[in-house]
Amino acid sequence: MLGLALVLSGCAAPGPASLQASSPDASPTVIVLTEAGPYFDRFNDAGNWLIGTASDSAGRVEEGRYILSIVKPSTLAWVNQQRAFGEGVYEMEATRLSGPEASAYGLLLMSSVDMKSFYYCMITGDGRYDVGLCQDGCARQESLIGGFKPGYTILTDDGATNRLRVEVGQTQITFIVNGAPISQIDNLQTRVGLAGFIGESAPAGGFEVAFDNLSVETSP
Repeated sequence: MLGLALVLSGCAAPGPASLQASSPDASPTVIVLTEAGPYFDRFNDAGNWLIGTASDSAGRVEEGRYILSIVKPSTLAWVNQQRAFGEGVYEMEATRLSGPEASAYGLLLMSSVDMKSFYYCMITGDGRYDVGLCQDGCARQESLIGGFKPGYTILTDDGATNRLRVEVGQTQITFIVNGAPISQIDNLQTRVGLAGFIGESAPAGGFEVAFDNLSVETSP
């Protein structure tokens, strides 16, 4: 249902997908580059990131940041680039620009080529975090920590920028926010996969978030 890699996609949370990236019967050809070296994007231009407007969400590059907008409440949306990474360190900056404080946003990683299955690490504007797994295009969304938990290093002021860092080991994910570890998940089946950004709007309405300075340093 969410057929293309490098597609601004979305689904109502936690129900079935409400935004199709392509027709249900499409069988797109996808080219993915597997990266062994470092990757860095300052978003001086759109590059190979999708920009445009869909029914539930929109993406654009503006003033050196990737802006993800979700217009409907209780909706997930995500966007990815075409490189696949495995074990290593993923870092980025995220700033909630508008919308309810309960809005969630962060990093997706280790995604399958069709974007139907991926891990995510998200924070909220009111200082909580979650680490989870999406399957079947997020028709099945599973928190790996039992739901959103308080994260005392998360900055909650309006317009505050949080630095997110995810360390992926052979069987482990460590989530670090503003320099302090807030969660570690063990006994996972980590893998090589696509990386990108994800947002989840609150029941109270849509929101907008800016992402910047995405870097990936893969393990040797």
